[in-house]
Amino acid sequence: MAVYRIPRPSLYVCIDVMAAPAGSFCPACGGKLKPDSRYCSGCGRAVVPAGGFPWRFRPWMVAPAVFLAVLLIVLPGFLYVWAGLPSTSNLSTARLPLSTRIYDRTGTILLAEIHQGSERRHIVRLNQVAPAMRQATVAVEDRTFYQHGGLNLLRTGQAGLEDLLHLRFNQGGSTITQQLVKNVYLSGDRSVLRKLDEAILAVEIEHQYSKAQILEAYLNRVFYGNRSYGVEAAAQTYFGKPASQLSLAEASFLAGLPQAPTELDPFTNPNGAKLRQRVVLAAMVKAHDISSAQAKSIAAQPLALQKPSTADDVKAPGFVHWVAAQLEKTYGPDLLENGGLTVVTSLDWNLQSIAERQVRAKVMALQGQHVTDGALVAIDPKTGAVLAMVGSAGANVPGGEYNMAVIPRQPGSAFKMFTYTAAIESGKFTMGSWVLDAPLHIQLSDGSSYTPNNYDGSYHGWQPLPHALGNSYNIPAVKVEMGTGIDRVVDVARRMGVETLNQPVTAYQPSLTLGGYEVPLIDMAAGASTLAAQGTYRHPQGILKIVAQNGATLYRFDPGKGRPALTPQVSFIMSDMLSNDNNRALAFGRNSDLVIPGHHVAAKTGTTNDFRDNLTVGFTPNLAVAVWVGNADHTPMQHVSGIVGAAPIFHGFMTEALNPQPDSWYSVPDGLHVVNMNGYTAYLLPGTEQVSQTQQPPPPSCDEDCSGGNGGSSEGRHKKHG
Repeated sequence: MAVYRIPRPSLYVCIDVMAAPAGSFCPACGGKLKPDSRYCSGCGRAVVPAGGFPWRFRPWMVAPAVFLAVLLIVLPGFLYVWAGLPSTSNLSTARLPLSTRIYDRTGTILLAEIHQGSERRHIVRLNQVAPAMRQATVAVEDRTFYQHGGLNLLRTGQAGLEDLLHLRFNQGGSTITQQLVKNVYLSGDRSVLRKLDEAILAVEIEHQYSKAQILEAYLNRVFYGNRSYGVEAAAQTYFGKPASQLSLAEASFLAGLPQAPTELDPFTNPNGAKLRQRVVLAAMVKAHDISSAQAKSIAAQPLALQKPSTADDVKAPGFVHWVAAQLEKTYGPDLLENGGLTVVTSLDWNLQSIAERQVRAKVMALQGQHVTDGALVAIDPKTGAVLAMVGSAGANVPGGEYNMAVIPRQPGSAFKMFTYTAAIESGKFTMGSWVLDAPLHIQLSDGSSYTPNNYDGSYHGWQPLPHALGNSYNIPAVKVEMGTGIDRVVDVARRMGVETLNQPVTAYQPSLTLGGYEVPLIDMAAGASTLAAQGTYRHPQGILKIVAQNGATLYRFDPGKGRPALTPQVSFIMSDMLSNDNNRALAFGRNSDLVIPGHHVAAKTGTTNDFRDNLTVGFTPNLAVAVWVGNADHTPMQHVSGIVGAAPIFHGFMTEALNPQPDSWYSVPDGLHVVNMNGYTAYLLPGTEQVSQTQQPPPPSCDEDCSGGNGGSSEGRHKKHG
């Protein structure tokens, strides 16, 4: 056997492990080796070192050697990479913050989207995407989508060759599945390892999900520009419609945007977006989705894009923010901003539009009298649903960022609605009672005195209770309040919906009845709604239904029976007194803005000291409304009372809102006694006839004003009035 010397002198290699052949010599000492001997007899060295190769190379050993290398090196490396990849078990929702959408009561008018940051995202099922949109997307993004298993090797190879030639990684070539993997699971870097990750996950997704599921997930995630993620958000952003209603022209237009959504922004680069649409149409022709004639016709069609919106583009902002605050309180900010809730509210968009127009127009008309803001709340008395809510006269008015519909302000004489309700309920006063309007001084518990004055600074002698209420005389109102008991007035106001009177009843002074304590406008509307519902209180409700992203209903509004707050008899008496125009004629004249032609409407005004706030509150059996006018910074208006400021808004809104409806009013409930009291009809609760008889004016004498008009001094200053 031949033995070869290797550069290292002590190392000898034998190609075959055999004994030394005859005539061989020891390479170390030169001694002759014995045949078949493995060791030199002269020096004792081994002829074949222990490190020699114990086998002879054979060609058939190549395949097992390669397999062994793969098994021991490549496969563990692949498994290491695969083990570090994210799970694909949650393809539909992984890393996907979804916008919450708030709609009107019909579920068709989108009022607002609430989302984290500025992104809009919506999830829809594939069958809720127009077929043309699906076809256009597949045609332009991945023509072999339905044939490959996640990778298009030919397309990827072509793109890879381009990258190699240009020494960069920026070519396309990715399938829809690969693009989905990038959007859902991977970072945006373009390294070779990331490409490997992408390929592995794409194949895994193809084995785990159907083509329909993959296309649905892709369409729900891809970016279309202008903060719109997913085809549903894009359809709403650019065309103001759901993805299910996209036309072929609109679908081919949108399908081209994901390639370069910023560069092809339709609002800033309409020509570029239109040229890209031609590419999409050509791809659809090549895929046999449409004919060449169709493509040519569609390319020539102009598209009417929706006006670009801003991040704060919200319809009915005061109402939306009020609803959003409730959602956040119940479900937390994370679910509100990222959970993809669908919220159907109680808002009637027609009534909301009327309310916004009326508030804005009337406030602008009063700018010369330093009026900058206004608010309105409308409630359905039968359910408590808030049908309209205007928080301000506009975003650009001073204080326009505040929702004056829910911020407490002094209601002025509009609060007398609660005082007279408590008086009637208590049985201490009746509709047939008379009250003397004359100077009044009340000693308070702290030793001070309280002296109310009428708005006009005059005294009006004996007044029947309906006239004292209708003309909004302050002194009679305080007398009625004190005769009834402030504690009773507070209790009735709370039962009717005023939630801000939460101090101990002993903390309230006689100025309560003149609106001396702040009450939110929505609570005033709730009080009117309680009277309108014949004594049943229903908490103002802004949400009808909440649906989770997976379609589960989280909440559904049930109006129920409400909470009995008053008897129908008490409510009817108040409704009758507040709706009779004769009762307010002396102070406001006949046919004022509190009268709605063709309709029976109850109404009460209110104005605070120094004209800082004024209100009008009113109702029919089907609609309760409260209106506020003033300035958010509490600066006074210039001689603007409730009949001048808030009443015109009330009149305009009620006239339009009630116009298509027939007139309706209440029938007299059982149990009331109808009597004639000094020339007018009065409704009395059972057992109160004697009270009415004892609260009549004395017979006029020859030296008195027999008309019962100005029965006292005209001195005094205006304090509060409605």
